[in-house]
Amino acid sequence: MFHRQTALKKQASKAWEYIRKLFGLTLTRIVLLALVVIIALPLVLFYFLKPEQRDDNKYGVTFSSKYAYQIGLDWKDAYIKVLDDLGARNLRLIAYWDEIEVTPEIYNYKDIKWQLEQADKRNANVILAIGRKVPRYPECFEPSWWKAMSSEDERDKELFEYIIRTVMELQSYNSVKMWQVENEPFFPFGECLTIKKSTLEHEVELVRALDERPILIQDSGEGGFWFPSYQMADYLGISMYRKIWYDFWGTLTKSAFYFQYPLSHWSYAVRAHMTGVPIERIIVTELQAEPWGPRINSRLTSEEKNQTMSVTDFLSTITYAQKSGFRDLYFWGVEWWLWEKEQNGMPTYWDMAKAIFNQK
Repeated sequence: MFHRQTALKKQASKAWEYIRKLFGLTLTRIVLLALVVIIALPLVLFYFLKPEQRDDNKYGVTFSSKYAYQIGLDWKDAYIKVLDDLGARNLRLIAYWDEIEVTPEIYNYKDIKWQLEQADKRNANVILAIGRKVPRYPECFEPSWWKAMSSEDERDKELFEYIIRTVMELQSYNSVKMWQVENEPFFPFGECLTIKKSTLEHEVELVRALDERPILIQDSGEGGFWFPSYQMADYLGISMYRKIWYDFWGTLTKSAFYFQYPLSHWSYAVRAHMTGVPIERIIVTELQAEPWGPRINSRLTSEEKNQTMSVTDFLSTITYAQKSGFRDLYFWGVEWWLWEKEQNGMPTYWDMAKAIFNQK
């Protein structure tokens, strides 16, 4: 027994000596200090930069005529219901280049003009997205003839002509309160050719020369750098996604899976402070309110939809966004709400959103 105790004391003494030497190393101290900073920094940032919950939130929706059609809706009927039944008065609408200029130099703006006419009649407010990369997958919607062009200079020339023509055609509508030039231009998502900074700068210059209304550029709320987009515009649009089906674009794994962003509601406001973008100049233009799965939403099973957007997720995401400190919150998924109501016998999402839009 005595010998065992003596041996244990010697082992403990050696262990303590190793620990003392380890903590005496400069590298160890640096690592420990880094760990303390990593653990403490979020708490410090939260304390000093935490957002104040707004009580004046302004709600809106992104509406895509193209996506409404793709999931089996009559898009005009769907749009009128968004305006008159749902009661949305703040809209983000999209001018799709591949539909407007199917043939070079022949422009057809009838669909987007009809949408703006309906918005004008109801005194609605519109953020109008223009360019070649605009909302909904595959993100880029250039005409097929443009994609076939081999010269980058010629492609840019055609893009600039389209921007000029679009602003001149649509600037007469009172409902257009803001232009969105491109969508997440610096974020590598979608089936797109890279958008050069110089090209985007020229697009913005053209819009400014033609119209005095403010310009918004959108970036990924989760993966973008924010400031490069904001410095060209008057407002920054950001996405706010919580649960997604992620395949890492084939860069890290061949096995796609469901994923939840580990971001607190206050992290967006903290990021705004740290990147130098004023909170009052940020609009949440894509607040996730529909599923994100391996297929178009109208073909997902109930189990697949519930992985990323159940009724509980819908309500918790709204609360999450309300706490984020941003005033303007535009839902992403209004077409799907209507599809759920009319074609899947599930009016819950539409009815819950309707209650929000009809708050007094």
